[in-house]
Amino acid sequence: MKTLVTGGGGFLAGHLIDRLLEKGHEVRTIDLTEAALDRAAGLGCETIAGDLRDTETVSRACDGIEVVFHVAALASPWGTRKAFWSINVEATDNIIRACREKGVRRMVHVSSPSAVFDGTDHYMADETLPYPKKFLSHYCETKAVSEQRVLEANGQGLETAALRPHVIWGPRDRNLVPRIAQRAKAGKIVQIGDGENEVSTIYVENGADALVLAADAPAAPGNVYFIAGEKPVKLWGFLRRTLEGLGLPGPRRQIPYPVAFAAGAAMEAAWRTFNLKGEPTLTRYTAAELAKSHSYSIARAQKDLGYQPRVSDEEGLARTLKYFNEKGIPDPP
Repeated sequence: MKTLVTGGGGFLAGHLIDRLLEKGHEVRTIDLTEAALDRAAGLGCETIAGDLRDTETVSRACDGIEVVFHVAALASPWGTRKAFWSINVEATDNIIRACREKGVRRMVHVSSPSAVFDGTDHYMADETLPYPKKFLSHYCETKAVSEQRVLEANGQGLETAALRPHVIWGPRDRNLVPRIAQRAKAGKIVQIGDGENEVSTIYVENGADALVLAADAPAAPGNVYFIAGEKPVKLWGFLRRTLEGLGLPGPRRQIPYPVAFAAGAAMEAAWRTFNLKGEPTLTRYTAAELAKSHSYSIARAQKDLGYQPRVSDEEGLARTLKYFNEKGIPDPP
């Protein structure tokens, strides 16, 4: 296939590019700057530096492409609704439009379980879980809207599917591991909740495998899929094992979830009222993510896509720790 990967300088996108090249596919990729695309260019990919919010740039990127993997997104616990909407929704609309104009066969969209996360416990939930009436963050809202628009676009010559990978981790991660490591080094990592919450996670190479499978699976068009690892993990146990493997201290204090949620709400209000820079130490969304159970069934992905985690969580963690212990841990964005 001739493929387009958006956000090619990103974590999941980078591993997806590796997998596509391993399988012999041609890869074109787009990101905001040439610097973000250095690795992809070094692998022999065709690269385009440009903004997905620009219709002409997106049209050029989709020209001659058979399958588009839309991975790029603004994923952050904090920011303006305008920024999230323009990157997560308007850019997705541009890609759908360009896919139709250029005769792209299939668009595989990277969504998130955050699109259906309502702040309550989810236990091995499946794809019948409804979208919430209220969202805890602009990220959750805009991922839900973009996912719905992608699925609604299925048909009339364009096939679309959406995948929801959850808590992605692995070598070259620039978000999860760097964030928890930074807080651990500063002695500021605090357990929220009782530590018994179970969470589905996914090793990054397994996520890339699922995306490649979705490009050809006959049953995929028009559907959404949860993508995760072998089985849920107790989140705080997983974080402690990761920090221990990196030689860093785990959390030494615990905050009850209701207290953390109220603190997050207060910090959000302060940041909005006083237009403070950066992001709050805690938000309602972050508190809920860290304290609530959110595990998801992969039965539909197994049935329709033939998805099965290729790398075990144990092997994935060993590879991840080896990578960061050898390469060092970068500062989070």
